[in-house]
Amino acid sequence: MVPPVRLVHPMQKAILISSCCVCALLVVSGCRRVSERTLRDTEGRVFTATCDRDQRCKVVQNSGSKRGDGRTEVALSSNGRLIGLCDVRPEAEPDSPAECRALVCESDDDCPPGHGMKDGQCLEGYCSDAAKEVAPSDAVMLCLAGTGLGREQPRQVERYALALNCGSPCRVPAPCKKP
Repeated sequence: MVPPVRLVHPMQKAILISSCCVCALLVVSGCRRVSERTLRDTEGRVFTATCDRDQRCKVVQNSGSKRGDGRTEVALSSNGRLIGLCDVRPEAEPDSPAECRALVCESDDDCPPGHGMKDGQCLEGYCSDAAKEVAPSDAVMLCLAGTGLGREQPRQVERYALALNCGSPCRVPAPCKKP
């Protein structure tokens, strides 16, 4: 025996299709919302970042040196090609690029996401945005890489001055790491 065919009213069909579309959008947006990843900087510090694809991240330091001068929070910075983590005062921006250190990586999933992507971009060992040119802030992070936090030590003062004079277009000075 063949079951009877049930006719669906056009209004019911429209409601059913609308409901399916809303459910699909919720599932897709739920999958895209947040990712958690471990970040590392050039000073060997380790962080956990919970990020959305709009590059909004909550970053917590897990290990490594901390600043002792009121800079108790960290914030992501991407003023040039490199992505850096900056030591900042609560609810403040970095005072200078010298407060930031470049994020190091081995693969794209070691980097915070940007531009609606699932992962960031790892280029030549650094979390980067290939769409941007190398900027003086990048030169500063590369020149200060591995020198410790801050910019007060004689070696840091010298490297900071070198980096700020990288020219236009910016060319990272010889004694510094390369992007």
